[in-house]
Amino acid sequence: MVKGRISSAKYAFGFICVALWSTPSFAFMEQAWDYVKQSQLGFDYSNSIDRVDLSYDMAEGNYVPRSCSRTVDGSTKRCTVSMLGGASSGWGVFLQAPFKKQGFFYFDWDVSLGARYLNGQLRSQDQSLEGLPLRDANFQLLAGIVRPYIQFGVTPEGLPDVLVSVGPAIQGALGTMVINSEAQNVAVGTSSVTGPLSLFRGFFALELVFYRFGDGAFSFLASHDVTGNGQGSQVYPGSLDGMSDFRAKFRRDVGGFALGFALKLVTPWP
Repeated sequence: MVKGRISSAKYAFGFICVALWSTPSFAFMEQAWDYVKQSQLGFDYSNSIDRVDLSYDMAEGNYVPRSCSRTVDGSTKRCTVSMLGGASSGWGVFLQAPFKKQGFFYFDWDVSLGARYLNGQLRSQDQSLEGLPLRDANFQLLAGIVRPYIQFGVTPEGLPDVLVSVGPAIQGALGTMVINSEAQNVAVGTSSVTGPLSLFRGFFALELVFYRFGDGAFSFLASHDVTGNGQGSQVYPGSLDGMSDFRAKFRRDVGGFALGFALKLVTPWP
């Protein structure tokens, strides 16, 4: 009897595997894996800084702190505080699609994927809290970011290649945010897209490639990305202590000690 159950389970498992193999989602995963297998292994040495700009509305009063501005209707004021979400310095590992030279001018497109852990709190040196109902704030968020971009530039013989990448940035984050000791589980989706021109304002990178060896390369790199849907995306539900409409913008800057650039090495492997 037990033997029969095991046999049935094995057949059922085999049937599920065949079904998954034939579904579009599994076909997409297979294509993604093929893309990864064709990518090259790379290393970088960089400094990165993440910041979260938290803004909110509060009732209008005679005193307007430097961090606040009166709204158009004059009934409320909009206040903003900036918090450090994380900073790192050191070596990183990445995968990159092989570079194909096109002549003097270069143009291509790609998609960059990344994950981030953001952990920060409001500190007295970040912002003067005098006259504000916001006494404290902190957050712990796990975020994923997608950056589709176009890359263009020049690749002259005997001189460094100059490559510029621009495109939108889309981010989703889950975690906990605490305002005035009141914790909330939050889920926030945010992007840089507010209109047609904003498609090229979310992500920017400048790369100077000094040396290519086969499919490998050594370069300097600096990048910046920001998401927040203009004014920012809602990040904390409801109202609290006279504050409402909590919104956040997310920013990351990557550079290094080489004239403000990170060091990047793409190997010819695999």
